Amino acid sequence: MIIALALSASLDVTYEVDELDVGDITRPFAVTRVAGGKSLNVARAASALGADVRAVAALGGPTGEWVASMLADDGVDAVIVPLSRVTRTCIAVVERAESTTSTDLYEPATQLDSGEWDAFASAARTAVADAVAEHPLPWVSLSGSVPPGVPLTALGDLLGELRATGARIAVDGSGAGLKATAPHADLVKVNRREASELLGADQQSAAAACRSLHEAHGVDAVVTDGVAGSAALLGGAEASVAASTRRGRFPAGSGDSFLGGLLAALERGAGVAEALAAAADAGERNALVPGQGILAPVG
Repeated sequence: MIIALALSASLDVTYEVDELDVGDITRPFAVTRVAGGKSLNVARAASALGADVRAVAALGGPTGEWVASMLADDGVDAVIVPLSRVTRTCIAVVERAESTTSTDLYEPATQLDSGEWDAFASAARTAVADAVAEHPLPWVSLSGSVPPGVPLTALGDLLGELRATGARIAVDGSGAGLKATAPHADLVKVNRREASELLGADQQSAAAACRSLHEAHGVDAVVTDGVAGSAALLGGAEASVAASTRRGRFPAGSGDSFLGGLLAALERGAGVAEALAAAADAGERNALVPGQGILAPVG
């Protein structure tokens, strides 16, 4: 069981264009919309890989209603925490040329007021308590930016509380949010730059960053490093995987799909090498098709 805590959900839109004409009109020839934000992308990818997934999602306004509807269409069970403000929209513009990058326009995470944060925390406690009653050691995944109105200390305390009830905590973040949540995690998934920032020292490789994260915070760690591949330190065992030689045109969401693939594999009992390979495969398959957290068919 995987519980995805979606504090910074969004409507994610991918525009495919022949060429982005800056300063003039560009008309997409294809549009893909998904229930997005990093945590919901993780949830969708893990669900597509066969994991039992539930989401706790903070959503507001007509956009939030649309996101909730799309999430249901994805087959992801969700508890919706209503917000007074409208859920944000994030856009990725992908040109037809054989490029492996996109132009991304991400609105800031939608603010929560104090009552909405309290409601979200309560919903998370209930969802995790239900999961613990059904499955031993469920995963709780928290990804992405921390919205305004969510107190970092309280967020860290919530993760510690959920961990104490019998859940395993996985975090993927950066900056102050990562600093506040990493001490309460069982697993930290970051890139090498984010690991260096958290640790306050440049990490020369993904493997070195995994070891440093474990030494500093007592966590298992998975660190990605672009074309240098990825490394993992899970349960004292190390593994690495080379970067894919097949580069897709839709990179947005690949890191989230990577985490979804990792958690789905760990949930079914995979070892470190198998789990890391499954994560890398999910990230690669995401980049081959439009839509964050959507995976291209195998083969």
